[in-house]
Amino acid sequence: MTVFEEVDLETKKKMVSIWKKMNQEQKDHFVNQVALALSIWDSDEKGKRLVAEILSKVVRDGSNTLSDFGLYLEEYEKSADFRDKRMQIKRAVTIVENYRVKHALSSVPHKEL
Repeated sequence: MTVFEEVDLETKKKMVSIWKKMNQEQKDHFVNQVALALSIWDSDEKGKRLVAEILSKVVRDGSNTLSDFGLYLEEYEKSADFRDKRMQIKRAVTIVENYRVKHALSSVPHKEL
């Protein structure tokens, strides 16, 4: 079973649709943020599941770019499901936040109003 099997079909379709509309720079920022996070969390099943849950939240929240990934990390710091990764999540929040500042990425999600 893959971690994305737990994500509903509609959300997965929206993820793909958003990805297709993103420009290359946004795609690069998204990939870099996920790679940074996984390098801290470990790319074990729990780390991958955390990525899937965060992406689902990004999409459900109405963001129109997956490069908003880093804005949603902090919400999972206190999650009971990821209690054993709390310190790693906190560290990832700091590192990804610094990445976002360095590259002048928005501090609020990109949503259509």
